[in-house]
Amino acid sequence: MVDADDLVIFLEVARRGRLTEAAQQLGLNHTTVGRHISQLERSTEQRLFSRDPGGWVLTEAGVRLLSHAEAVEAALIAANEDCLRTGEHLTGTVRIVAPDGFGAHLLLPRLADVKQFIGGLTVEVVTANRHASLTSREFDLAVTIERPEARGVNVRRLADYVLHFYGSPEYLRDKKPVSAPEEMAEEHSFIWYVDQALGSETFEALYNLVPTAEPQYSSNNITAQIGAAQHGLGLALLPSYIGDAEPGLDRVPGFDVGFPRSYWLLVPSNFRRLARVMTIADALERLVGQTPGLTPGSGQ
Repeated sequence: MVDADDLVIFLEVARRGRLTEAAQQLGLNHTTVGRHISQLERSTEQRLFSRDPGGWVLTEAGVRLLSHAEAVEAALIAANEDCLRTGEHLTGTVRIVAPDGFGAHLLLPRLADVKQFIGGLTVEVVTANRHASLTSREFDLAVTIERPEARGVNVRRLADYVLHFYGSPEYLRDKKPVSAPEEMAEEHSFIWYVDQALGSETFEALYNLVPTAEPQYSSNNITAQIGAAQHGLGLALLPSYIGDAEPGLDRVPGFDVGFPRSYWLLVPSNFRRLARVMTIADALERLVGQTPGLTPGSGQ
């Protein structure tokens, strides 16, 4: 029969990949950790790790056991947190993976607005615009700009927004009025993402609006694009909730065509009952509801 203590140690070894590092994290002697792994392998009658010089690697049987071990861990945490569901009593860390615009221009600056709901929780924000290879072990919550085909996660639409063109008042003052895409390409310089910085669907947004656009300035970071536009290098295609709030930027007059997009909220299935995770998920939805230019999603 599988022992719960063995599963806890198995999880740490699987995550660390080294017996000594897992032992240090658990506060145990490495021989004790090795003994628990051996006991678990006898209980399951399976070899769970390949002992390679570069580290301990899960076997196929180990990978199968990992999902069960994570489910047990999540259930134990949920049971503990369920007795302390209010924000002021919750402790621990919640890691959020989010696009650079959402993370740097909404989430981190506005966490103070919902501080009373998140209590003693520590929030880690990791910005990333590409999510095709994202796994549920890398985050507690994730916000993505394209709906992922991820396994083992619950996905719902968090918010809708629209991309518009923005430039500095000085830059726009020197340009002729435009109203058609071909006129935009002839009159303006464009600032956009470098190739591979976005998923293909979002990367094509600029070219859906202005098919003949040829960006003169590119970056993998939306903050850099905003700075370039504020300094008169050209037009940046930005979510309206960001562009409308940034000083030194105006929408292009006469060309109010926008490109609709959505943010998706991902919660690993094992974490859906964790109070600390759902508390932050609720806080994200509060921020969305309080932000002009963002429309709360329908959840589908």
